Amino acid sequence: MSTPELSDRQTASARGLRYARRAGYVLTALLLALGITALVKGQGTFETFKGIYFVAYGIVISLPFARMSDKVWRRCYGLLVGLSALFVFVMVAVVMFAYMAADARGERLGVPGFEGTLIFLALLQVPVVLFQRKPDLLD
Repeated sequence: MSTPELSDRQTASARGLRYARRAGYVLTALLLALGITALVKGQGTFETFKGIYFVAYGIVISLPFARMSDKVWRRCYGLLVGLSALFVFVMVAVVMFAYMAADARGERLGVPGFEGTLIFLALLQVPVVLFQRKPDLLD
């Protein structure tokens, strides 16, 4: 591959990573809103846990990973990976509780599209943060 083609591809990759990272900031806003709402309603232990977790996870997603030292970045990245994996399980539990509540009311819920979108955006942040820090891994 010639140098201009490589440079164009690297520029496009960097632009795509920036867009994906911005989607993480949108996710942060959604998580903070959902978390604060769950804390304000405070109906039960799971809602309280969900509220605290969403707020904490939103804060971790919005950390300035690009400006961190290597040691701090590794720890925060590990925290991001762990919280992202846990987020999938929390969202599955949220959907299960919503389906059980709807079933108790005699209703049927549709496809959990919003929750699926949140999971996608959350899991997207893990490779984006990694590739922004170590772009040589993209090749």
